[in-house]
Formats: sequence, structure tokens, C-alpha cells
Amino acid sequence: MKQIRIQSIFKPLATITLIMLLAAGCGSGKSPAKPAELVVWKVFEDTSHFQPLLSAFQKKYPNVRVTFVEKNVVGYEEELINALASGQGPDIFSINDAWLPKYIDKITPATEKQWTFADYKNTFVDAAVNDFTKDRVIYGAATYVDSLALYYNKDLLGSSGIATPPKTWDELARDSQRLARQNQTGYFSRSGLTAGLSSSAPGGQINRSEDVLYLLMLQKGVVPWSSDGTQPTFGQAVVDNKGRQVEAAQEALQYYTSFANPNSPNYTWNTRSDYSIDAFANTRAAFMINYSYARDLVQSKAANLNYDVAPMPQPNLDDPQVNFANYWGEVVSKQSKHPTEAWNFLKTITGKEALDKYYAGHKVPSSRKDLIDLQASDPDIGVFAEGNLTAKTFYRPDQGKFDAIMAKTIDNVTLRGWQVDQAILDAQTQASALATPRRN
Repeated sequence: MKQIRIQSIFKPLATITLIMLLAAGCGSGKSPAKPAELVVWKVFEDTSHFQPLLSAFQKKYPNVRVTFVEKNVVGYEEELINALASGQGPDIFSINDAWLPKYIDKITPATEKQWTFADYKNTFVDAAVNDFTKDRVIYGAATYVDSLALYYNKDLLGSSGIATPPKTWDELARDSQRLARQNQTGYFSRSGLTAGLSSSAPGGQINRSEDVLYLLMLQKGVVPWSSDGTQPTFGQAVVDNKGRQVEAAQEALQYYTSFANPNSPNYTWNTRSDYSIDAFANTRAAFMINYSYARDLVQSKAANLNYDVAPMPQPNLDDPQVNFANYWGEVVSKQSKHPTEAWNFLKTITGKEALDKYYAGHKVPSSRKDLIDLQASDPDIGVFAEGNLTAKTFYRPDQGKFDAIMAKTIDNVTLRGWQVDQAILDAQTQASALATPRRN
């Protein structure tokens, strides 16, 4: 694997080595300390974007050599597992926010001396604290958190007399109906909301459809998994704010799939529709629910599209807001020979000063609460940053398989004619086969 010294940091290569050879005691007559060496694997990151964080660490710890390796998310987990199994894994590596229980026995946590739980909890948004700590022990840190928001086409809304984007799910369904256009052959020349099918549906695919369903469940009070991970609980009834027993997961699935149900007034999507991001970019859809990264995708497809992003709709504006996050953080491998230096690296690159410079050149929503106020007024990521303050996540023993189960659940209703209660029961049964206790 080719490595480059710091002078070449801005060359667009997938792997870059930062040599930090200024040793403590230089010029004092003492022998320079032997540099420690760290290898970092990170997904969804460009080396030039990451440079401010690496420079911050270099300035503070000049005797540490860091090899930063960009990794493609496709095939990443298999490569990581194989590397760890052979003892050739990196010192620091990325995991999705739902992966901690799966990797906790492969991770070296921070010591109380390195990072107190109280300081960590006061620093990061709740989602990051819940995802990367357990029993007040810190297992990882994230340079960003990404939560869902509502993309909307300003021209389409304005042409239909809709002055402001919807704030509730009822308003979104109403506006979606108002904006949809379907011809006599059944093709939607314009959809309202890109929703109703899954991310794997044969035609009409919805990017991150499962996450939208998780959001709807969480907003209705669903607890998807037991706290110890021994069983899925999303199929259980919940007590609403009026004290009633409610089949909340069924209600969430019913609402989501209504947008692909020809018998529903919400009908606005089918297997003849474009891929959701393409549909929004080419003005064949007025609304899309997605993360901040979708901005770059939309921009690359339609640079002149007149759109904006609004906070996620809520079931009831009188209740506390709930959003859903999906993001990645970094952890220290148990195989690392330099865990102290590795944790110094994570603490430094998630520090306020380092991340402030990082966000200036790379617009991603902050994981730190004290930087969200600074991002709130940003027209590109302000909505996503504020969404992080109310974002929730939940434990999934095998994220990929669980997402596939929920994708199938969506399409069982929309494409195979299942009743929502039957689909949820089937999903609960399949998810039970994934359940394993959390590791201590």
C-alpha cells in the first residue's frame, strides 16, 4: 500500500501517511522518543477533508506517526473482520452507530483518566453518547452525526399555493396528495413524497426507506429491541400519551406504505417511479426524506434545482420532537499496541477547536453540542445539526440483516398484499433469529 509523507497531503489518494517526527526532548541532549505508529481505517471520508483533524493531532503529538486509510463502505465490514481475525487490523477503525454490541469485545475503551463519562456526556449529543458508551464506559467517538430531514421543491410547492413546508405527518400527507400527478396509464409524472416502497424494491426504490420506518416507529414510542438485545420488541403494543394501548409499529408501517397503496388517498409512488433521489432531482417528486449527504447527490444531478430542507415532520407538535440518526464513529482496536496514543487521537480529533476547523471545510452536522449553535444558521446543514439534538437510534444485533428484514416487511405490504399486522408479526419472528445478548 503506497504511503505519502505530509508534504503530499493534498494529493487525492486513498491512503496517506502523516509522519510526525518531532520528538520530545529534541535539543535538550536527550535521545528522541521512539515514535508510536497508528493505522486508522475510516469510511465516508476524504483525506483532504480530514486534514484539519490530522494537523490538530500532529501539532499536539508530534512523536506519533499516523497512517490514514480511506475505506469504501462496500465490503468494508468483511475486510475489517478478516483483518482483525488475522491480527493485521488497524489501531483505530470505523463502525456504524448500531455496531457497538457486535464489536465491543474487540475494542479497548477509554480509561476514566483519559476521558470521564461526565465530560463525554456533556460534550456530545445524546445519540452519540447512547451509541458509543455502555455502563458509563466510553468505547468510541464520532466526528459527526447525521439525522433525517425533509427535502422539498420550492417551485413545486409555490406553484401549488403551499407557502411553507409541512410540520406534521398529517400535513405532509395532505400536501403530498395536493402535489401528486398521475396519468391514465398509472405513471406518476409527479409524486408528492418519495415513500411507500423499500430500498430494495424492484423498481421505485426509496433510499434509506427502512430508516424512515424506524423514525415513524420511534416517534410513536416503539422500543424496537430489549435493552439487553435478547429479543426484538417492536411488535409489542405501547401506551400512548392518553393511556391507550396502541399497536404503534403497525400504525407506522400502515402510514409509510400508504404512499404506495393504490387504495389510499396518499397514493403517490409505485414500481414505475424513478429511484427516489433521481425523482427528487428531476422534479418528479416534491418531497424526499433523507440525510445531509443527499445534498451533494442532488447537487450533482441538478445544480439549479430550487429546493430547501425542513425539520422532520412530527406526529404532534405538542409532544417532544423525535428524529432518527444514522452515522459512523471510530473505536480503538484491542489489538493496538498503542491504545493510549490511539485514544489521544480520538479525543483530539473530536475536540471543539479541531472540529470547528474541520466543519469549516467539510459541511457535516456536528456531534458536539457546543458547535450546533454555530451550525444552526448554516443554510446547508443547519437543519440537520439541530435535528441531531432530538435524534434517537436503537440497538440492532446485525444491522444489515435487520434492515433487509424491514425492507422485506415494507414490500410484503405494498407488493405482496399482506396485512400490516401479519407483516409485523413475520418481521418480529425473523428478527428473533438475530437476537443475541449484549456482550459485557
